[in-house]
Amino acid sequence: MPTETRPNLFIVGAQKSGTSALAGWLSQHPEACMSFPKEPGYLAFGEAGYTFLDGYGRQGQGSKYVVKNHADYLALFSDATPQQRVLGEASTWYLATSGMARKLAEYNPDARIIVIFRNPMDRAYSAWSHARRDEIEPCEDFAGAMALEPERGEPEHLLRYRRMGLYSEDLKSYQAEFPAKQILVMFYDDMQAAPAAFWREVCAFLQIDAGIEPPFERRYNRSGEPRSRTLQGILRNHKLKRTLRAIIPHQLGLKIKGRLDDFNLRDFPKMDEQTRTELQDYYREDIEELSRLTGRNLKAWLQ
Repeated sequence: MPTETRPNLFIVGAQKSGTSALAGWLSQHPEACMSFPKEPGYLAFGEAGYTFLDGYGRQGQGSKYVVKNHADYLALFSDATPQQRVLGEASTWYLATSGMARKLAEYNPDARIIVIFRNPMDRAYSAWSHARRDEIEPCEDFAGAMALEPERGEPEHLLRYRRMGLYSEDLKSYQAEFPAKQILVMFYDDMQAAPAAFWREVCAFLQIDAGIEPPFERRYNRSGEPRSRTLQGILRNHKLKRTLRAIIPHQLGLKIKGRLDDFNLRDFPKMDEQTRTELQDYYREDIEELSRLTGRNLKAWLQ
């Protein structure tokens, strides 16, 4: 299969850092074709698929939608029009998976890489909230769930609370394999504070029209404690989402999903300060190294 038919954009993470929103925004741009599922994961897991277990010892959610062969993977982009020069996917596993940067560089050396980093303390808590929302994590206490991480070994990635927030070595691996002009490092804080400016920077990087803006207020992949587990299960059903995407316009689907989330999801309480302080100490050196690598002042993450 010719290289030019392969995806040329990989949004690689970090997990729980706004990748769903960015992929959703790009999916509405006429010059971009983004995969569904958003995280096909094929280039990380191959024919084995997603084999990791959740906190209950069951197959992780990724096992339901991760693509297992190259033909099916390329088929995700087969409907792209000539105008859609950006063919992209957003598998957040690609950031923290060992050897992944080299694998992507060998697969498509001309690919563009987007990384979004989030305060790792908030990222970890968001991952726990997500895992509780989807009944992946049985532990009702965030600190308790983190304490289980060492004995779980290599569980479902969402449960790797500490590991998935160690960014500096992962970024170095991509910087070693791709030219600087092909890597865009962004920050979740900027996406939240100034989404239009964030969008313009992404569009400039991808060389697509920044004047075509998505509705930034729409929320993607929201976490929270479900009032109804039945409703949450329906909303997370991958087959149903695929069917609805084919018959409901994207914007209308987001609007409906947002209202259902508003009704069904209650925010978790904030992380307690003792746990936050412990995590700040754990991440301090990595944050300082990430600051050096990116030229970004990240002192606010440690306050």
